[in-house]
Parts: sequence; structure tokens; C-alpha cells
Amino acid sequence: MQLNEYEITSLADIQKWEEQKHEGFHKKVLDIASKPVDYVVKKLGPDRLKAVERSVETAVNSLLYASTYTVDAEKLIKRAHAHGVMIKDLSELKTCALEQLDECNRKHVRFHEWASAVQGAVAGLGGALVATVDLTAVFTQDFHMIQEIAACYGYDPNDIVEKQIILRIIEMALGSSQIKFETLREIERLKEIQGEAREKTATRKGVAVLGAKALTEYVEQLATALLVRLVPRAVPVVSVVVSAHSNHEIMEHSGKAAFMVYRKRFIERKREL
Repeated sequence: MQLNEYEITSLADIQKWEEQKHEGFHKKVLDIASKPVDYVVKKLGPDRLKAVERSVETAVNSLLYASTYTVDAEKLIKRAHAHGVMIKDLSELKTCALEQLDECNRKHVRFHEWASAVQGAVAGLGGALVATVDLTAVFTQDFHMIQEIAACYGYDPNDIVEKQIILRIIEMALGSSQIKFETLREIERLKEIQGEAREKTATRKGVAVLGAKALTEYVEQLATALLVRLVPRAVPVVSVVVSAHSNHEIMEHSGKAAFMVYRKRFIERKREL
């Protein structure tokens, strides 16, 4: 199917974004530090690192293998109608106008940014003592936000490979520029796996993609990226402001990454059609 002018322009913007390094204070710390783990250990100590790693690992396992996201079809359809996307069933989203879906998702991401900032401000009242809990809660909220974005572009957020793509998007959004480029390549590999015939063998292969070693590396990288945001929270006077900004930034970067990844996939799928 031929792309329209908006989709062609969007694809050019996406490709430009894929080549860009991250921006922002926390990203610069991750980029500059030769070993971000050493930076975190020096600032907060190995015990705090291990505590966050355990929390993140529990959350990842739950989100990847145990939890499901039940899309509220009626709510999603009403949201689509509010943006001029007149669908009767969610399956119709695959053939909707990209520009309308983009506008819908932009507002959705902004809502999550605001909600996470409020949560961060409240958690900031407790300083570093509750920051670990707050960050893992934001991680879970982040995951579900991206699941909703996936659903809006016509992808199944409960698919096991789709969940791994979502985890990679979060890793990309929180990690260094190098992690971003590596993760984009990994998402392409996961898309190839997902493109295989929906057979039992393909499903088992999908489940095995994130093995024990890969899971350990993922948890370590994600915990480190989260802890870089925890360092300033150790100062009670600024904890409320910093926590709110940090949470907002996490959702902002993740939302943008998911926005770009799923827009690209939407365009690729249209080309195939």
C-alpha cells in the first residue's frame, strides 16, 4: 500500500531520531561515565544497587511472564472517536490514518507524564527512603503506558514477543546513547521473530529470547539507569522537585521512544499491505 505525504515525512523524522544521541542530564551521566555501575556504587553503595536490582527483576518477571493487560476496548474506541477515528472494533486501528493515531497517542503520553510527576512529588516527601519503591512503580506504569500505545497502533500488548519489545523500549529510553542504538537493533531482531508463523514452535522461541543471562544483563542495566535518577533524591530539600522531574523525564523519554518505534512499525505494516 502506498504511503501518504504525512507517513513519508514521519518516516524521515523517525529515521533521524534513530540516529540521534540521547539528551538530558541523566543521559549525559550515563554517556560520560565509563562504567555507570561504578558511578552508582560510588554514589549510593552496592547495597542500594542490589536492592533495586531485586525489585526490578521481580517487576520484569511479573510483567513479562505473569501479568496481562486487558485492553478496555470501549474506552479505547471512545478515545479514538474523540480524535476523529471512527472505528467500531480495535482491529480497524491497523488501517486508520496515522496522523489521527499520532495525535491521540501524544495526548495519552502527556497524561502519563503528568500523573508520574505527581506520584514522584508525593514520593519525594520521603526522600531516598521511598525512592526505590517509587522508581519501580514508575517502571510498571511505564510498561503499561507502552502497552496502551502498542494497542492503539494495532499490536497485541499481551503477545510474549511484544512484551519483550516493550521492555527493550524502556531500556532504550532509560539507558545511554549506546544502549539506545543496541536496543534498536535488538527490536529489529524481535520483529523478525514475531513475523514468523504463529505456531507453537515460534511461541516457544519467543519465550526463550530473554534467557537467564540476557535477563540478568537487562536487570543490571535498567537498575543502574534508574539509580542514576535516585542520586539527587538523597538531598531532602530538593527531593520533591527532583523526584517529580525524574518521573516526568522517564515517562517522556519512554513515551517518545514507544511513539517512534510503533509509528515505524505501523508504516512498515502498511507497506506490506
